[in-house]
Amino acid sequence: MEEFEKFWKTYPRKIGKAEARKAWAQTERIRPDTETLIIAIYAACKTEQWMQGGGLFIPHASTWLRGERWEDEHEVILPGVVNEKQWFETSTGIEAKGRELGLNPDQFASWPAFKQAVMHQTMRAA
Repeated sequence: MEEFEKFWKTYPRKIGKAEARKAWAQTERIRPDTETLIIAIYAACKTEQWMQGGGLFIPHASTWLRGERWEDEHEVILPGVVNEKQWFETSTGIEAKGRELGLNPDQFASWPAFKQAVMHQTMRAA
């Protein structure tokens, strides 16, 4: 549990340690090494979602682990370009364009349906 303690010490939202410990055990076979997790946490800490609202939008550590959130891509959103890619080439760009159009991924049955709606709305607006 020494590695878990390193993770817990780094994770910014200290809620539900026992549940986080369970999630740690449950994800043992799929999660990367602790250093990789810590790097992913630092990247997530720089996102707008985690910085807004005084940390209220930071998921519990158990949710983060079970959701394999170390795989999340944290990209800088620039007008029309994300990490040298056009908005429609990245999920972050598509989500940003969707928000711009008043669409939310949660409104759709699947990510492909959301993406299709975003592309359709964009084409209609052009």
